[in-house]
Amino acid sequence: MHLGRFAAGSFPGIRARYASAAHKKGSAQMNIIGRLLSSDDVVVGLDVPNKLRALQEVAAILERRHNVSQAPVLRALLRREQSGSTGLGHGIAVPHARIADISEPIVLFVRTRSAIDFRAADHEPVSFLFVILVPEHANEEHLKILATVSEMFSSKTFRDRLEAIVEPAAIQRLFSEWTTSGDSSQQTR
Repeated sequence: MHLGRFAAGSFPGIRARYASAAHKKGSAQMNIIGRLLSSDDVVVGLDVPNKLRALQEVAAILERRHNVSQAPVLRALLRREQSGSTGLGHGIAVPHARIADISEPIVLFVRTRSAIDFRAADHEPVSFLFVILVPEHANEEHLKILATVSEMFSSKTFRDRLEAIVEPAAIQRLFSEWTTSGDSSQQTR
């Protein structure tokens, strides 16, 4: 499967390394994103003018919903962005950071009201943010989450379906029902 320019450039080798972590269609288990993302962790229509405000709002939302302190989350996300944009292309960014005071990964999906500049690889503005926070020493699980997200967003069918859905519960369901690339109905481009 071809991941597309944005995924391959952003997460080299991750998807291939953890392809076995994805579950085939019909499996009783849901994918790792489905286990982590609740409909309460889906925000639609966030009205922010730029990347900084988006990350500030994300940190505030995570503090309210997951009781993680806003300031260290924002600092970690900004530090990560300084080392290189998490804007992947196709209107998608995957801000991610390691956080000392959490014991389990936390994810959040945000769709902004208007696309914002994120210095993405394709120079296109971003309206989808998939935020990932992992414990400070989480390596395997962090990579599995990144690999799954990379595979999801490399699918044009998935991106188109995500664009069309407006209800948080339906968006959460779309992430939960994702199956590995063995499903030919989830074409990539």
